[in-house]
Amino acid sequence: MKIINSKKMNEKWLVFFFFLLNFPLNNIISQSMENKLGNESSLYLKQHASNPVNWFPWGNEALKEAQKNDKLLLISVGYSSCHWCHVMEEESFEKIDVAEVMNSKFINVKVDREERPDIDEIYMKALVLMTGSGGWPMNIIALPDGTPIWGGTYVPKEQWIQVLNQVSEFYKTRKEDVMEYARSVKDGVKKESLINPVERSVDYTLDFQNKMANKAFTFTDKVNGGIGNGQKFPLPSFINFFLRFSDRVKNQEMSAFVKNTLMKISQGGINDRIEGGFHRYTVDNLWHIPHFEKMLYDNAQLLSVFSNAFKVFGEPRFKEELYNIYGFLELKMTGKNDLIFSSISADTNYKDGTKEEGDFYIWKEKELKELLKNDYDWVSKYYNINQTGYWERESYVFYQTITDNQFALDLGISLKEFKNKLEKVNKTLFVYREKRIQPIIDTKIVFSWNALTLRGLVDAYKSTGDEIFLNKAIAINKALEKIMIDKYQISHTNGSISNNRVLFFEDYSYYIDALIGLYEATFDVNWIKKASDFTDFVNNEFKEENGFYKFSSNQELLYSDTLINLEDGVTPSANSVMNFNLFRLYHYLGRKDFSEIANNMISGVKDKIQERVTDHMFWLWASLNYSDKFFELAISGPDAFKKGKELSFRYFPNSLIAAGNKPSNLYLLKDRFFKDETYIYVCVDNTCKFPVTTIKDAIKLMDY
Repeated sequence: MKIINSKKMNEKWLVFFFFLLNFPLNNIISQSMENKLGNESSLYLKQHASNPVNWFPWGNEALKEAQKNDKLLLISVGYSSCHWCHVMEEESFEKIDVAEVMNSKFINVKVDREERPDIDEIYMKALVLMTGSGGWPMNIIALPDGTPIWGGTYVPKEQWIQVLNQVSEFYKTRKEDVMEYARSVKDGVKKESLINPVERSVDYTLDFQNKMANKAFTFTDKVNGGIGNGQKFPLPSFINFFLRFSDRVKNQEMSAFVKNTLMKISQGGINDRIEGGFHRYTVDNLWHIPHFEKMLYDNAQLLSVFSNAFKVFGEPRFKEELYNIYGFLELKMTGKNDLIFSSISADTNYKDGTKEEGDFYIWKEKELKELLKNDYDWVSKYYNINQTGYWERESYVFYQTITDNQFALDLGISLKEFKNKLEKVNKTLFVYREKRIQPIIDTKIVFSWNALTLRGLVDAYKSTGDEIFLNKAIAINKALEKIMIDKYQISHTNGSISNNRVLFFEDYSYYIDALIGLYEATFDVNWIKKASDFTDFVNNEFKEENGFYKFSSNQELLYSDTLINLEDGVTPSANSVMNFNLFRLYHYLGRKDFSEIANNMISGVKDKIQERVTDHMFWLWASLNYSDKFFELAISGPDAFKKGKELSFRYFPNSLIAAGNKPSNLYLLKDRFFKDETYIYVCVDNTCKFPVTTIKDAIKLMDY
């Protein structure tokens, strides 16, 4: 379960919760209805289609049924690769006695959070408000109109039955109290989402950012890397901020933290060394024992993180991880149409109906000895097949604690020889492991996550120069355009949601960023044109009066007013990414309307950064664009693409590059072409210094 910390609701409602938890059980009246999930496209919903629970998919039918019968809604939210979601299904939703309670007292709704992120978002806000934490599975009991009155995550069977009976009885006997509590929840969620327009100039300073950086840095683990001292999530927005900020202010401690964190992630059990790809998170603070599911959005973002880190540190291990992630995506996650699947489950599903978390990935000492023979001794030391690497059930998770360089020295061979030995061993292990029962792959295509992947591949290309990454990115875009884009209408998933079609802002925000990335990689101005056109559509479809963008286009079935999300979590908020999109498009195109929107957004979020900086790390990253000089590099001439590409291999986060090898109408390049010479213009807000012809001289002008 993912844990999200927040402030709890007003203490006056503790009496209400105490009553709920101690109200006596009542008799159960059963009724039967048809489970309506069998025809859904979502793998997660289909997995619950045989439950005796009378599940509805989210939509008008369920809400109307609840209102007609004055029944509470039970809304259960999860996703196919969620381990604890399946544990609760096995313990409760597959049991007749539990189903009888649920069916008689509630209208039950199952939601795939990947298919309906809006439902997940609004109820997660309520859950965190009510309990102080959140995670999946997320179970919400709500009024017939959808307003929540109780929330929890995984609940054991007996306790679950107790909760169901207590809440249902309370609704019957003390309805006014329930309605008043529901209003307070609704008001609380509305307050959390309330963002008033801020009329002030952009006033970010390096001093402010230094204060915020130091505040966020107190939450980091200086020894083991990462954030906090318990479960460890990669959290790319954290890493990217400290990478950029430490580079800007030359903070060696923060720089060392970034490098240490990425080395720990690379060497830890969170990294699948056999087939590539990274698991969701680790349950310990040493990056050792993973929660074994693999999510596309994690691996997509780690492509960007390792790419940027490789530029800064030149660490070969970081470059290796780019190919490891790419190989994993190609091997296990890519469909016939070049699009990338959403996730791989943590569990192994056996023929007898049992499930075991992580069985596909773990190793027993005996099988390794039989398989590796003479290589076992050094492999067991390298991957810690000992107490250090022990998990449970007499099994081990591969966990590296000695660097490759040191290990090669210990073996008395060169690093290259060691790498060859390791590659051979890993191939042997891969062939053996592939014969095991494979975890289930959710072949759902999530548009926004594919856009994140596209951006990650572009970043990998810009750090390595290897066109394998760029070609994959272009292939993904071609497939997105063909399958999931109709003019400017973006389908969030490849599954059809026939009723209440919804457009999601995150799809557009991440995609616009990816389109700008494709321009950065190719200098084909058509990518910028496309990014600009989608931005105009977004401004018409999603932009609110407060200057920010709403979560989705159709919110009529949501219990609260317009849903807006500004918080950066495991992925950056769509609003913070959109701010960066608008900022860059203004510089490329000279469109002041884009600049005005971006300025209002970054100004409007400053107070929230101060209040909870760790929830706004990409915003803080974006604010660095406003506190320092931001350089526009306009390269024009016959060798423009070559020099632009060379500059893109450097880590210059406070800059963007426009390049043209012929006359261009692009704002930054207009009237700057000379056919006999390639000039580099170093500009700030289109005010340029005298052009130079060498990259070395251009860098000098940027004060890098």
